[in-house]
Amino acid sequence: DLRYNMVISLQEAFAGKKSKIKIPSYENCNSCSGTGSANKAGPSVCSSCNGHGKVRSTQGFFSIERPCPSCGGEGSLIKNPCLKCSGTGQSRKQKTISVSIPPGVDTGTRIRISGEGEPGQRGAGNGDLYIFVEVQKDKLFEREEENIFCQIPISVTTAILGGEVEVPTIDGKKARLNIPSGTQSETQFRLKGK
Repeated sequence: DLRYNMVISLQEAFAGKKSKIKIPSYENCNSCSGTGSANKAGPSVCSSCNGHGKVRSTQGFFSIERPCPSCGGEGSLIKNPCLKCSGTGQSRKQKTISVSIPPGVDTGTRIRISGEGEPGQRGAGNGDLYIFVEVQKDKLFEREEENIFCQIPISVTTAILGGEVEVPTIDGKKARLNIPSGTQSETQFRLKGK
């Protein structure tokens, strides 16, 4: 599996975002077709551990089991390794994929894209790509769960006599807000659905 950290603005979190991202990855080696073997035969059973990946040694009353030193605990060996990938079956590349961030995401949201991770060794299937979203702080707006707050300065005369002010909204437009007479500082007004 791969992890990708994506930083987006509050406006992008509100509206959603389509983006192309570049991720370092591995693909199956072309020379050996992902087998790791130059003759494409693939790995053979390790003769030291008979494919178990472990060897046991006995000393008196004690029996110790450890990973096989010949195959590194895998139970198989590549006798004729591919020169291009050194027997790993993979070559490094960078790939570009298109991702869609849905509207309403918040910091900590995890988006899973199935099959876009790295391939397993020696021809095993691909893992998944996990995108972890972080929403940047905005200069004008503050977010608390699904609600967005914005502090708007008004003149003393508007607070005393009342009036109408234009306020910005998260979608980049303006909304008109009626201020009743006698409004105190820190009074909250709600623009439903905005």
